[in-house]
Amino acid sequence: MAAAVAAERQTTWLSVPTLRPGTVEAMVGAAGLQLLHRSEWFMTTDLTEHPQHAPRRAARARDPYGPVTVVSLHDSSGEVAARGTIAVVGTDAIADRGETDAAHRRRGLGRAMMSALAEAAVAQGDLITADGLA
Repeated sequence: MAAAVAAERQTTWLSVPTLRPGTVEAMVGAAGLQLLHRSEWFMTTDLTEHPQHAPRRAARARDPYGPVTVVSLHDSSGEVAARGTIAVVGTDAIADRGETDAAHRRRGLGRAMMSALAEAAVAQGDLITADGLA
């Protein structure tokens, strides 16, 4: 890709999602491209290093037909206060539909839910990155 971009007659960009910026920088430089020394992350994070915030009450459900985990956090009455899903595909995970009920916001439930999603995804396999969990 770097060679193809270098061959272009007009100014263009090459964006490379990676967890190995040093390797990519060397490849880009070897292709004769000018490296923009600014790191831009596309909401990607290493889930094994995701901060853990323990939920008070959590329920997890795995989809028996696929790689999807749903996490629901409940208030003291049993009502769902926050929920989200995460799907694991190969070494990647994608978080989706994370929400906290309006009556329960600003209490750390979203953070706890994202922690539970990350933990559930890491438990499923050898994950490298997750989109949507920056």
